[in-house]
Amino acid sequence: MSVNEDLAKFAGDWKGTNNLYLSWLPDPIKPSDGTMTVSSKSKGQFVQFDYTWAYEGESQEGLIVLGCDTKSDAVQVVWTDSWHSRHTFMVSDGTVDENGVVSVKGYYKVPDHPDWGWRTDIIPGDNSLKIVMYNVSPEGVEELAVDTEYRRV
Repeated sequence: MSVNEDLAKFAGDWKGTNNLYLSWLPDPIKPSDGTMTVSSKSKGQFVQFDYTWAYEGESQEGLIVLGCDTKSDAVQVVWTDSWHSRHTFMVSDGTVDENGVVSVKGYYKVPDHPDWGWRTDIIPGDNSLKIVMYNVSPEGVEELAVDTEYRRV
């Protein structure tokens, strides 16, 4: 069974709390209500995660499209978010482990600096889906950026 088939079992609507981490602020954790819809796409070849959250009262939304090589554990994700990556897509590559946890990493440009990384983990539970995102410095230092745990509606 592929990761697409495993995650397609989570199709439907979800609710949770989105925690945005802004380490440079005195109060770095910015929680908001979040929703997510998981759906199978292209005859089961991809799983799509459409999610919403808010920052300072302004509604935000994001999209993750996940696919995998059915002959290996290689996973690829296309991601965008109205707050984090406006007007651009990030392509991330990674793997799925024996527990079904997907971990992918992509890169984004920072003017006049080396590229930064962005690691995303999708962690399925019995009745939960957790999405955790990390900002990764050019030196490889990871810092928690987003942590959202969803429960089926």
